[in-house]
Amino acid sequence: MKKVFITLIILIILAGTGWFLFKRYERKNANPVSGLKPRVEMSLAEISSITDSTMEMSMKMLIDNPLPLGMDIENFAYQVKVDGVQIIESDYMKPLQIEPRDSVTIDIPTELKIDTFSKVAKRGEAAGQDSALYQFEVFLKLAKPVLGHDTLRIEMEKRLPLYHLPEIEVVGIDLEKFKLKKSELNVDLRFINKNDFAIQFKNMRYSIDLGKEKTTINGQSPGVTRVPAKSDKVYQIPVQVELGKMISAGTQMLFQGKKFPFTVHLRSQIISDNDMLKNSKLNMKIRGNMEDMKAAKKMVEMK
Repeated sequence: MKKVFITLIILIILAGTGWFLFKRYERKNANPVSGLKPRVEMSLAEISSITDSTMEMSMKMLIDNPLPLGMDIENFAYQVKVDGVQIIESDYMKPLQIEPRDSVTIDIPTELKIDTFSKVAKRGEAAGQDSALYQFEVFLKLAKPVLGHDTLRIEMEKRLPLYHLPEIEVVGIDLEKFKLKKSELNVDLRFINKNDFAIQFKNMRYSIDLGKEKTTINGQSPGVTRVPAKSDKVYQIPVQVELGKMISAGTQMLFQGKKFPFTVHLRSQIISDNDMLKNSKLNMKIRGNMEDMKAAKKMVEMK
C-alpha cells in the first residue's frame, strides 16, 4: 500500500513538473494570437490587372509555426470575406515546409469577380463606411499530423480600408462631327474615383466599336490623366477616324438612332500612391448605346 502511495505521489509530481515546463515553454514561445497553434497573417498585396469582369491580384500570406516541431504542408485551401461576403475562394497546391519556431511568407496569385467586389464596396458606401472587416480562413493539409490533426483550420480578421475600383462611363460622343464627316471626334469619358487617394491613368489607348457592324475607331492619350481623390470628372478624349469609317458609322447612326450601340475598349497603366493599385494594368470594356450615353450625361449635368 505504501509503495502504491509513493508511486502515486511520484506520478503527480511528474505530471505537475511536465505541466509547469509546458506552460513555461508556452509563455516563452507562444503565438500572441493563438497560443501554440500556428498563426496565419494575410494581406491584399497588389492588383496586377483589372478588366470589366475580373481582377487579378496577389496576396501575401505569412504562416507562423511556434511549435518545437516542423510542419510539412502538402497544400491548403483559403477564402477571403469582406463584411461577411465571400470574394475569394481558391487553393494553393504547392508544398511548404516550415522549420520549428519559424515562419514563411508566400505570394499567392488569385482572381476575384468585379461584380462581387463592387457590390460589397457599394453596400459599405451606402452605410457610410470607409473601412471593412476582412476575414481570412485557411485550411492547411499536413503530410504528418500536428497537434493530433492532419488538417488545421486557422482564421484571422482585420479591419482595413474599403477600396473602390475606378468607374468609367461614356457620357458623350460629338455627333455633330459625324454629320460634318470630320476626321477627329471628341469622346467624353466620366472617371469616378471614390477612394481617399488619387489615381492616374498613363498612356491610355482606346478603340471604339460603333454600330452592329462594329466599325472600329482608335485613339490614344499619351502622358498621364490624373483623377483626384474623391472626384467625379469628365475628360474629353480625341479620337482619329478614317473618312470611310466615319461615313459607315454615320449611316448606321442615322437609321438606328438612340439604339445605336457602341463598345469602348480602354487600356492603360494605373499609377497610384496606394500600394495595392500602383502599376496595375487596366483593360476595360464599356458597352452601351446612345440612349444610355444621354442618360449618363444627364446625370453628370444634374450634379
